Amino acid sequence: MAIRSGLLSKVSAVALAVTATAPAIAQSNLPLAQNDTPTATDGTAPQDRPAQAAVLPTTDAATAQEVEPNDAATSQDIIVTGTSIRGISAVGSATTAISRDQLAISGRSTAVDLLRELPQVQGLGFDDTPRVAQNAGGNIQRGSTVNLRGLGSNATLLLIDGRRIAPTGNVFSFTEANQIPVSAIERIEVIADGASAIYGSDAVAGVVNYITRKRYDGVEASARGTSAGGYEQWGASLFVGTTWKGGGIIVAYDHDERGEMLAGESIYLRQDLSRFGGLDNRIRTNQATSGLYGNIIVPRTTNNPLFPTAGRFDYYGVPATANGTGITAANLLLNQPNLLDVADYTTFLPRAVRNQVYAHLEQDLTDWLTFTAFGFYNRRDSQLHSLAQSALRTIPSTSPLYIPGIPGVTPGTPLTVSFSLARDIGGAGLTKIYDVQYQGSAALKASLGGWSAEAMVNLSRNRNCANCIPAFNNNVDPVALQAALNNGTYNPFSPNPASQSVLASILPSAFDRNRSTLDQYALRMDGPLFALPGGDVKAAVGAEYLRYSQWRSAIGVRATSDVPLAQANRNIKAAYAELFVPLVGGDMDVPLVRRLLLDAAVRAEDYSDAGSTVNPKIGITWDVVEGLSLRGAWGTSFRAPNLIENNPAFFSRVALATITNLSGDAAIGLTNTATNQTNVVSVTGSNADLIPETATNYSFGADFRPTFLPGLRASVTYYNIDYKDQIIGLQGFQASFLANATNRALYSAYIVPAIQPSTCVNGNRATYNPAYLAALARPTVASVDESNFCSARAVTYVQNVNASSVRQDGIDISASYQFATGAHNFTIGGTFTKILSNKTQIVSTGPVIDGRDLINYPVSARGRGNITWNTGPLTVSPAVNYVGPYSNNLPIAVNGLVQPISRVRSWTTFDLTVAFDFNKLDSAAWAKGLNLALNIRNITDKDPPVVLSSNGNANAGTLYAIDTQNANPYGAVATLQITKSF
Repeated sequence: MAIRSGLLSKVSAVALAVTATAPAIAQSNLPLAQNDTPTATDGTAPQDRPAQAAVLPTTDAATAQEVEPNDAATSQDIIVTGTSIRGISAVGSATTAISRDQLAISGRSTAVDLLRELPQVQGLGFDDTPRVAQNAGGNIQRGSTVNLRGLGSNATLLLIDGRRIAPTGNVFSFTEANQIPVSAIERIEVIADGASAIYGSDAVAGVVNYITRKRYDGVEASARGTSAGGYEQWGASLFVGTTWKGGGIIVAYDHDERGEMLAGESIYLRQDLSRFGGLDNRIRTNQATSGLYGNIIVPRTTNNPLFPTAGRFDYYGVPATANGTGITAANLLLNQPNLLDVADYTTFLPRAVRNQVYAHLEQDLTDWLTFTAFGFYNRRDSQLHSLAQSALRTIPSTSPLYIPGIPGVTPGTPLTVSFSLARDIGGAGLTKIYDVQYQGSAALKASLGGWSAEAMVNLSRNRNCANCIPAFNNNVDPVALQAALNNGTYNPFSPNPASQSVLASILPSAFDRNRSTLDQYALRMDGPLFALPGGDVKAAVGAEYLRYSQWRSAIGVRATSDVPLAQANRNIKAAYAELFVPLVGGDMDVPLVRRLLLDAAVRAEDYSDAGSTVNPKIGITWDVVEGLSLRGAWGTSFRAPNLIENNPAFFSRVALATITNLSGDAAIGLTNTATNQTNVVSVTGSNADLIPETATNYSFGADFRPTFLPGLRASVTYYNIDYKDQIIGLQGFQASFLANATNRALYSAYIVPAIQPSTCVNGNRATYNPAYLAALARPTVASVDESNFCSARAVTYVQNVNASSVRQDGIDISASYQFATGAHNFTIGGTFTKILSNKTQIVSTGPVIDGRDLINYPVSARGRGNITWNTGPLTVSPAVNYVGPYSNNLPIAVNGLVQPISRVRSWTTFDLTVAFDFNKLDSAAWAKGLNLALNIRNITDKDPPVVLSSNGNANAGTLYAIDTQNANPYGAVATLQITKSF
């Protein structure tokens, strides 16, 4: 079991939070309801809405009924995701809504935490942990994304009130999903369906739209505390609003701090996984996480019998009694290596401090013209630690550090040494990260008879330093280090740190600073055209101009100035139209057709660098009888390559990597026969030849709300996505390039066998196999470490390519039932997603596989259900989360034997929310507006499934005993929150 504090101590350690909310928080932790959006406008203060304790929102977005405004706002103020026409909801496509009440009671510090409870959201996206699949290994700044359907984070479009957000990133570009305070969000709408006809690029798998609060009178102040296995977290927020005739303003602020979790705090994340039947990854052939005194590594003719993972290498440990000088071969300890576990020095979850501010202003200028504006500022400062490793270095015979007479070392040949610099930096090296996002948007809205018009300006900026390393930390200059070994000024055999002058040359500061901008200008008009017997035909037309820019500044391991390493710009011109036609209305008395609605949209876009595209969408909703609706939608979507993906100046690298090799290819062979591993030279990065991705989406489904059972709601949706020319960074698949003979053939276009000659000398390119010269001629943003190039046996080209295609279909099911017995109110509900097939073709010439229920692919069965009981001031809501089983088809090799493909068991965890609303009591004035909520995730502290996979880069030490894409090592996570209103 992972190292965790007991559940009672978790709860007692959680700081109480005081939140001031004018109305009481809703009395239930409602299930994440599909096909529901609230009838109230997004800007309505809660006190202006009828109380709906333990009641799901009432407007069904899937049936596209026209939204009825309440007294607080007009229908043109309503924002509904998936349509450009105000006053209606999306036709044909299912919509999932997370209400303000659900956010408030959840105890989550970010909206992403709650979104990831949706079964449609797969765990393959970016996270602030070091994941490796779908390019997440390039998430150096530890950002977070939402990944609908498991089709990639960039296939899900994130919006705030329908506005785009400038991307972040350095190696990969993506939209950070944690941008505004949770207290500023009125609801979150999710459409897991293609929406490029409405929004343009990126809406392939769907759209997540944060709808913000607009008008409010009062003050909210909150604080929360969280305790989990490995980290603690606390936060506080303030929400203030006031209204006046014709206008209002709200301001929200949130501060959150989370402690650091080292990988060593969980047994699942350590290098030595022998307790699980895995490998002791502290030694991997001639690669090792050496301890204080270092090791000398010598080749041997047979496998090492004491250390199977060492393969054909012996380790000579430097004795602890050595003082760094006068060491002889007789002093060395054969196969008694100095080792440490990198997990004790490496951050799994970074320490993070986040500050967010959001403001919204609305003012009626006349009875027909309204000015609105919003802005936010979001800054996240993170820090993480890692072990400063030497990689492999050599000590030439001319160095004063040279030790002659070691068995197996030809006299006069260089010694191969492995050591850690932890002694020099006092343990683990520090990396600092900051990510700053700020955005402002303003609009003029005009009511022109029955029509509305809007002119909008949206300016978004991001700046980040994804890899800021202070001097004397873990930024190792391999050239300077080798020079210090050559002249003896750095002694890896001494227990004493090197001098500051030597360390200043070996461990310089470094940074990787990035900036991106988005300027969005839009004009839109919508309103009724003419009347039909079924209702008004409505239309929307609009045009947009967008300008993106990206900037990166980093100079190898010695980043000393902000001279741009790369710059790029993009301009986009877009025009769109949408038509809503009520073919049959409720007053027409057509048998079996209460309503028949049609919506058609089209959007054309012209890119300055990626060509042009036109994308249509058609949706139909058919209300058969009262309580039964059928719907369907069809459309095309696309995603243009972003400015980092298609520009090698931003990211390209040549480096040595170690991968599992079970292919049997004699032309490549093995570097280590004991562990079946091969060293390859990896060429990664951007690609100027990329083209836009394209997709065709269709879905159909039914919504059931029987009149004979008023509290029941049920929905089922079948969806189908045909996703072509998907851009993938093949580095995410490199670990499996040689995993078997099938993969060797599949990736043959990207693999060049190239065994180095026996005369190879590390660092002397004239002695290399010529295949490596072609790789080294490519651009690289960092210095190439060639200290072990002679061990390479192949070149792998793993840049971004339009290599993949996916055809996925599945079923989403949602149901809830509400009923009351006396003073007791109950809600039973749940959502479930089943992927029926995920036909995947990794490369265009390869076979089509069913890419589901395999490691690094979507898990086909995911679900969440809960029961909510409310009586008076008390609400209790237990919930269950289910992640289905899947196959580990990338097993490890133990003692040279490949383990069989194994089945990863399903993971079922239970949550509990308990809330108490003091407003329901006849209590003192101080208790008015006071609410208390306790939320515990994984309340039974259930261990995650053990997964021993060869997935990942062994050199990075990220071979865990857990698949962090589908489980986590935190155990029970308890959050306690109190709310109070003024």
